[in-house]
Amino acid sequence: MTTAAKIFVILLVLFSVAFSMVTVTFVVQQNNWKLLANDYKSAYQAARVEATSVEALYKTTSVQLQSQLSQYAAQMEQLQLKLANAETQLQAKDTELTQLKSDRETALGDAKRAQQLQELDKNRADRSEKRNGELLAETTELQKRNLDLNGRVQELTQQVAILDEQTRALKEQRYALEQQLARAGKPSAAGVPALDTEGQLAQAIVPAAAKPVKIEGRVLDVKGGIASISVGSADGVAEGMAFVVYRGPKYLGKLRVTAVEPNRSGGDLTLVQGEIRPNDSVRDERSFGVGD
Repeated sequence: MTTAAKIFVILLVLFSVAFSMVTVTFVVQQNNWKLLANDYKSAYQAARVEATSVEALYKTTSVQLQSQLSQYAAQMEQLQLKLANAETQLQAKDTELTQLKSDRETALGDAKRAQQLQELDKNRADRSEKRNGELLAETTELQKRNLDLNGRVQELTQQVAILDEQTRALKEQRYALEQQLARAGKPSAAGVPALDTEGQLAQAIVPAAAKPVKIEGRVLDVKGGIASISVGSADGVAEGMAFVVYRGPKYLGKLRVTAVEPNRSGGDLTLVQGEIRPNDSVRDERSFGVGD
């Protein structure tokens, strides 16, 4: 046998063995495919049953979820309404807080101004207390002076009564002298009686010439510290004269003449000790026998 025949035989044997193996493998795989197909079919049916179950479960769950979603939507709407109300209330609270801050600032400003006013009132009270002390001292001094003036007024009143009595007596003497002159038929020169035959007439009227003429009147009007009286230059009033103002026995004050007319005059009130009213009496100070 040749070498080529040997190689051909060997190849034929190898090919036969390979073909046998391929045939066996194909048969085995064919059986496995059937088994796999059955397995796949069973798995498919199980999967389909499971899918149907899952689909049913999905539908049920979907309905539940839709219901829950509807509830959640309703709850969300309610929450949105509550949120809107809360925002409105928050804005109102913010506005109220702003107003409260403004009121607080205003109150603080008012409190500060009130404190300043309180300090001013305290300072005024201190000054007033000090002034009251000074006024009290002045009042005490004025009361003392008033007592002295009241004593002086009483003394002057007594002097006035004495002078009135002396005036009345002198008027009676003058009347008697005028009667004597009339009977004697001798006129007086310049309004002064002449001596009678006994040399006693002039001596009788010397005290009357030494005394000033009394000028009396009443208050016409009072405005503040200025008053007008019912006597003027025709009565012998001159600018600068002083008049005592009184009501009955009560001394009220003093008037210094600054303006004179024929039948009235006016001046400044000084040393006032009471309320001076119209119709109060006035009398020139010189007739009391005291200086200005």
